[in-house]
Order: sequence, then C-alpha cells, then structure tokens
Amino acid sequence: MNKKILCIFVSMLLCVTVFSVTGAVNIEKDNNLSLIPKPASTGIFWEDNFDNYTLGPLHGQGGWESWDNDPATTAYVTDNQSRSPSNSVEIAWFSGVYADIVHQFSGVDSGKWNFTSWQYIPSDMEGLSYYLLLNKYEHGGPHVLQDFSLQLEISATTGRILDYDNPDDWLPLITDDWVEIRVEIDFGADIQTVYYGGVELLEKGWTDGVAPGGQQNLGCVDLFADYAYSSSVYYDDFVLEGELGAVLFCEGDLHFGNVSAGATLTDSFTVENIGGPDSLLDWEIVTQPSWGEWTFDPEQGDDLPPGPPVTVQVTVVAPKQKDFYAGIIKIVNKENPGNTCTIAVSMTTPRNRAFNMDLLFLRFLEQHPYMFPIIRHMLGL
Repeated sequence: MNKKILCIFVSMLLCVTVFSVTGAVNIEKDNNLSLIPKPASTGIFWEDNFDNYTLGPLHGQGGWESWDNDPATTAYVTDNQSRSPSNSVEIAWFSGVYADIVHQFSGVDSGKWNFTSWQYIPSDMEGLSYYLLLNKYEHGGPHVLQDFSLQLEISATTGRILDYDNPDDWLPLITDDWVEIRVEIDFGADIQTVYYGGVELLEKGWTDGVAPGGQQNLGCVDLFADYAYSSSVYYDDFVLEGELGAVLFCEGDLHFGNVSAGATLTDSFTVENIGGPDSLLDWEIVTQPSWGEWTFDPEQGDDLPPGPPVTVQVTVVAPKQKDFYAGIIKIVNKENPGNTCTIAVSMTTPRNRAFNMDLLFLRFLEQHPYMFPIIRHMLGL
C-alpha cells in the first residue's frame, strides 16, 4: 500500500475518533440530494429543497443543468419565496433570456412512482410557464433528443393550469400560496395521474402522443419559462419515491489470515436483488484481485428475482511469496452499471508478527463504506 495514502488514513482515523466522541456526523446528504441508495424496494429515490445551494444560478448545482447544458438559460436559487426554509428555485426570464432547467434521472423505469413538487405562483404573474416530465432526454451535438410524457402549461392569461396536449384538461390556478403538483406513474400499466392541489387534473398514458422511440422511463424534469416573456414561478420540495427496478446488494467479506503460501482456500459471499417486486437482476463479477488464482461459482447470473440471495462460492490459491495482500471483488448490475457493490479481500502469508496497519485500513474502509471517497477512488474501491 502507498505510504502516503496510509499516512493520510491515519490522520483521518484520528479525526473520525474525535467526531465519534463529540457527536454524530451526517454523511448521507450533500446539497439536499439522497446520495446513498436505500436498501429497500420502495422509498425516497431523490429529493431536493435547494436550501443548501448558493443563491444565484442553479446550473451546475446538485445535478441541475440548463437545457442542452447551456448556462445562459439557467434558473436561479432564491430566498424570495420558499416552502421549507429558506430557498426555492425561480423560473422566469432573466436579463432577456428564458430559464430552462433540467434534472435527469436514471433507473426510474418500472413499477409505480410518485413525483411531487410544490409550486408558488404570484397573483401578478405574467405570461406562460411550463412544468415538463420527459421519458427521454439526451443533449449533445447540434440538437437535443427528447420525448415529452407530460407538459403542464401555467397560463397567467387564462388563469389555468392545463395539459398542453389536451387543453380540455384544466383547473383554475391557485395563486399566492404553495400548491402541490403530484404525478403518479404506473409504468406497468403505462398510465399517469396528475393532481393539482389535491384535485385530479388529468389521467392519460405515460407514452401517449410521444415521438417515436418514447420509453417507459422517467428521463428528467424540466422547468421552462416559455419562449416569450414570463414572470416568476417558484418551485420547492421535490420528492421522487416509489418502487425501484433491480437493485444489486452484496454481503460478506473474505479475510484470510496467516495462511500458507500456495495454499488453496475457500469462502463465499452473497448477491441479492433488493429492488421492486417485479424486477429481475442481471449481475456479473467485473473485478478481482490481481494476486492469487481466483475461481467463482457462479461468476454471473441473469434474471435474479427479489428474495433469497445467491451464494457465490470462492476458491483462491494463495500467492507463493510471503506478504500481506489486499484488494476487492467488484460486482455490477449489468442493466444499471452505476449500481455496484464490492467485497473487501485480504490475505496474510505471514512474514513476522508485526502489527499490520494495512489490514486495519482495509477493515476500517469496509466497515465505513461511504467515508473517504477520494482515498477509496485511489485504491479502486
């Protein structure tokens, strides 16, 4: 192990010891985003209330980006209005340019989901504004590839919120108050139901009227201030929750201590699908330690339903050179490459009885899987 990394770890370990005595440290949130996948088939997938963002341009904060990644059309974080203290996002024309801001999602493509937002419309609003959900959004090159599943038009002229694709579906605007917009999506039935202020606004298919190639998928939310001038509309307290697709989860560790050089050893770990009830997981082992001779049974699997885990039997022939060895086994969800898990591995073919700091380091990282992401990245964890 690199001595510089080890020294950094020791310093951080001392800091962690101090924090553990003086108080708890919240490491699961950053800029209001749920960064750690929750080990459950249902629950909050993503949420945002803008309260930890810097006032000013939203583009580049918390996964938000302007349409086609053009900073000129950014929306703005403001404290002029807020439902939860103390910020919200403002959608309007700024310095002669319309705001058009997007947040993308991945893996929201099966089961039942609720997408909730809170909207504030001042009674003196002018123009049009749009609340949009897309099943596909890809930017790059000269064009944006998109398919709209929901286009809600907010019209100050008519005093209505309506379905742009079916204008007969409308409700009167509620102004000078925070109002819930809730979209219930059932991908299995290909249907969405939209509520405004607790009243049903519309019900229609998720892929109704979309361009060829429309998908059973939530690609992004898009908040747009229209091509003609419109004044401020505010949004706060976004929550996306529901049934996940296939979610990979692994459990176990492989620590072999004081083994004979060249010995053949066996152990195991488990692979499980903790996603939605109708999901099927395709998984495979993509990384193994560079030392030793490794065999896995099985080394991949397809269509694993939620329920009992699969046990992976591991056989390794220890290196013939006496030393301390450490590494990882990495498993990936083949349908969602961002969903991975790792099994920590260590082996000692003893040279002496000296205290092994490398082993302490590895075990510490294993017990605290979300701490020190920079060091974990440097070590390939």
